[in-house]
Amino acid sequence: MEENRNEKLSTQKIPGERAREYTAWLLYCESGSLEKTLRIWQQIWHEVVTNLSPIYREQLGKPVSLRTLKRWCAKYRWVQRTEIKLDEDLKVLRKETQKIAILRIHKITEIFGIALHRKIKQLQQGEHISATDLKNYWEMHRIEMGLSTTIGKQQVSLINEDEQRPLTPEEEELSKAITELEKEFSRKQLEKDDDTT
Repeated sequence: MEENRNEKLSTQKIPGERAREYTAWLLYCESGSLEKTLRIWQQIWHEVVTNLSPIYREQLGKPVSLRTLKRWCAKYRWVQRTEIKLDEDLKVLRKETQKIAILRIHKITEIFGIALHRKIKQLQQGEHISATDLKNYWEMHRIEMGLSTTIGKQQVSLINEDEQRPLTPEEEELSKAITELEKEFSRKQLEKDDDTT
């Protein structure tokens, strides 16, 4: 027994531990106490519990006494090993959560890119795009990413298009020139993107 105390604790089967004892420990990890472990083991044996893996029934066999479980618990340090197993499971869960978050961010960004691409095509076809539409896309993207929709300390505000004054002839001419430059730039960007894919 002293030899087992000096061994490094592991969530794998440790030297000298039989498959039945190891499986009992796994059941203990699921149940949380020796009494519950024994009760579930008895239910498995009498086929009352069917939602657990059939490996439990095969590996455990006929239930042992509570005294035997206590002896195994002490000998193979179930309590300490369970803590290690919980830590390992938590690390795996965190990694999986991070993967899901990264995939979600990728999908959200992809959808945002597709929406912007459609708006650029509309612009190229001479259709009107309001600043409100673009702002809504931007805000949705930021919110989905868990980011703020504020810039600095000021909230981004909508432009009230009704309050806008008509353009002077000079401003209108300048606006058309800017629009043409934007279209040309967007067309070149799309061609560049198409060439790279």
